[in-house]
Amino acid sequence: MMATRSRTAAAVIEPPTPRVPALMHPDVQSLLAVQADDLEVYNLEDRLTSLAPRLAALEKERGKVASQLDKARASIAAEEVRQREAAAHVETNRALVERSQRAYESVTSPKEATAAVSQLEQTKRMMDDAERDAAQVQGRINELRHHVADLEKGVADVEERQASTRAELETERAAIDKEIVVAQAKRDNTAKAVPAAMLYKYDRVRVRKRAETVFPLRDKSCSACDTAIPTQRRAAMAATGSLEMCEGCGVLLYAGE
Repeated sequence: MMATRSRTAAAVIEPPTPRVPALMHPDVQSLLAVQADDLEVYNLEDRLTSLAPRLAALEKERGKVASQLDKARASIAAEEVRQREAAAHVETNRALVERSQRAYESVTSPKEATAAVSQLEQTKRMMDDAERDAAQVQGRINELRHHVADLEKGVADVEERQASTRAELETERAAIDKEIVVAQAKRDNTAKAVPAAMLYKYDRVRVRKRAETVFPLRDKSCSACDTAIPTQRRAAMAATGSLEMCEGCGVLLYAGE
């Protein structure tokens, strides 16, 4: 019976000693902190960018009326040029009428009188035409000025209606700008703990992706795309804390805990 008890005790299998995982390299930990800061900066920049379409919609609404106002003002300017030309034409023809009138008054024979009357009537017709043209131009200018006044009121109405929304957008933009400054300063301070070579390698990939760039190994593969990583590279990453680029998706990999 004693022999049986001894054999039973000998058959008990001792539990295996649990494997203690390797700790993540401190340089990698520092880099992951930098990445977290970068992602926060990107998030803030995206929020800032998202304001642009809202502001563009406001500008489009105002711009539609403002464009009509600009065209109307340009039309007035063009008509005013014609008005000056018409006024000059009126003055020229008025001088011709006065000259023809003096010529008619100084005639001494019936033949000269007939010619003078014909000349005077012709210059008066020219004078009437010039004054009619000038009046038409002035009429168009008056209509355009009324139109401009209506459009100016329209622009003012749009601006008044948009004022609170624009103020809110400006307040939000200013607040995000301040957050970006703070977040960028925090990132720059965090980056001081990362070796320059590692940070340079990370930044080169980060600026292209503008997203999460550094991923852990998952068993023998990239945790971002499941591409298998050769044993030698995995061993080097675990031993030195180095980063390796995934050949499948281009992210940077590190050996986790």
